[in-house]
Amino acid sequence: MTKFIFSTLLTFTLFNSCLADAPNSEVLEPTTNQQQPSSKSLSPYSAKYEATWKAGWFPITVQATRTLKQTDEALWQLSFEAYSSIADLSEITNFHVSEGSIKPQNYRYKTTGFLTKSKRSQEFNWQEKKLWLPNKDTWAEYELPENLQDNLSYQEQIRLDLMSGLTEFHYPIAYKNRLKHYYFEVVGETELNSGQGPITAIQVKQTQLKSKKESTLLWYAKDFEYILLKLKKVKSNGDKSVILLKEAQLKNEILKGF
Repeated sequence: MTKFIFSTLLTFTLFNSCLADAPNSEVLEPTTNQQQPSSKSLSPYSAKYEATWKAGWFPITVQATRTLKQTDEALWQLSFEAYSSIADLSEITNFHVSEGSIKPQNYRYKTTGFLTKSKRSQEFNWQEKKLWLPNKDTWAEYELPENLQDNLSYQEQIRLDLMSGLTEFHYPIAYKNRLKHYYFEVVGETELNSGQGPITAIQVKQTQLKSKKESTLLWYAKDFEYILLKLKKVKSNGDKSVILLKEAQLKNEILKGF
């Protein structure tokens, strides 16, 4: 169960992802929007989250931290860390940003603890459009599509696409030796009551799910560079998970969550 809640936290997703891979994803075509993205930019931030998974009588809660920083003029680093008394999880991606588009350069995933130990890494060779898998000492068996993301970088690409006014977006995701595909669309604008009062949020839903009983909804702070405020996932078996922002520091502002 702890492994599942870590996976839920990673979505913003993540492994056995809270998000669902689209059915028949290897043949699906990208969903596009008529509006072209403008050149928006990211800002460094640090955010604390709490995730709760409920299945049966006993909910499980895990704390996590996400940090985005610029390591040099051309390179950004996004890290995600979750800890508990029996297991830890860490993800790191390094990427470039050009004209509102993210290009991942390398990705690391690691879990340690009583329940599971796992390592994965990826090296993106954009010149040759190939993906190196160091832990398997082999190249992935597919050519890199132009808009490819890793399992962490796409979460920042969502923010950039929202800043650009897009309402539908699709991301091919490099996952082990295959591609996953995630599809999203904007539902609308709403208000959420936070620790510092009402926050205007853009609600987004994942589309093209495998089951009509599944749903994934995400809320992003419109006036705080679209920081993720909340995620709610319902699985086809009725299990529910919720991720809530507790606090975020963006530039010189502190955003109080829930």
